[in-house]
Amino acid sequence: MAGVAFDDRVPKVSLAQASVRAGGCFMRPLPLDGTCASAARSFFREAVAGAGLPGDLIHDGVTMASELAANTLNAHGNIEYGGHGHRPVSGIPEFWLYIRNITVVDSNSARCASGRELVCKIFDSEPGWDAGEPVPIGAAVPAGPDSVRGRGLQMVAGLSAGIWGHHLSRGRLGVWKVPGKAVWFSLRIPATSELARSERLAPRGAEAIEELAAALTDRGLGTGLVPVTEPGGELAVLSVSHKLTVWCQGQAVWWREPDGSYDRMLVTDLTEAVERIIAAHEDLVVAREGSRGAAASKSQDDLPPVNDAVGYPEPDLYGRW
Repeated sequence: MAGVAFDDRVPKVSLAQASVRAGGCFMRPLPLDGTCASAARSFFREAVAGAGLPGDLIHDGVTMASELAANTLNAHGNIEYGGHGHRPVSGIPEFWLYIRNITVVDSNSARCASGRELVCKIFDSEPGWDAGEPVPIGAAVPAGPDSVRGRGLQMVAGLSAGIWGHHLSRGRLGVWKVPGKAVWFSLRIPATSELARSERLAPRGAEAIEELAAALTDRGLGTGLVPVTEPGGELAVLSVSHKLTVWCQGQAVWWREPDGSYDRMLVTDLTEAVERIIAAHEDLVVAREGSRGAAASKSQDDLPPVNDAVGYPEPDLYGRW
């Protein structure tokens, strides 16, 4: 089932059903009260139980997950409630953990080697940022320990050796998969660990595009998806939205980022690919809304004549502008 931690085999299942070891994502809702930090600590331990990871690595991960989760206490503005018990149904803070591949460059020999790292993310439905990057390590910190720019993120920056960040995203849990942000950190998996060599799901071509389309649909982006597969199924394309198209051929999947660069990953990294594609989509949405707002703020004298019967352009059947 979705959100399963580590197991000893690679079942023939979809990405949504895969364990963390096989390339899936472990996910849990975080409490809306002061127990969110302790819950994140428990979730991290649950997610990596039986993985044979070093104790100090687990300790660092638990500490950082706790710090990031504590910040969600300031991010309840977009939570929706429903039902007789007035329970939260969407926009709830979430804990995510998965594994991604990395390329490590040896500074002495300049050789590249492949590796893996644990990625832990805390999602909340507040898309804005209370503050910017954490202050430098060792500098005076006027904010409290749970501040978004205080000692919490300063500790994350230190324990993760600077391998942390944030991006726009969409929720995985709840009735509606709402937009928001994810703050993350990663920890290198030792080469001696079995997790550095475990077999992962590796769909190719059309199968990989089907997995991506299913994952994006589950995150609320299904309306505009248009998959196209060439005869033979080796090269497959997925139109996500205007200016965002994903290609997959053989073991590679790639797409164009909003800044014009191309991001390329292996099909064994579909969970990470989905995260980056969603981030690119949300960045495009923000940019589009920003440009519309700027256009609307201009005086009518600066705008070209508009046929009131036509008005603003509408998206086509595929959600493209």
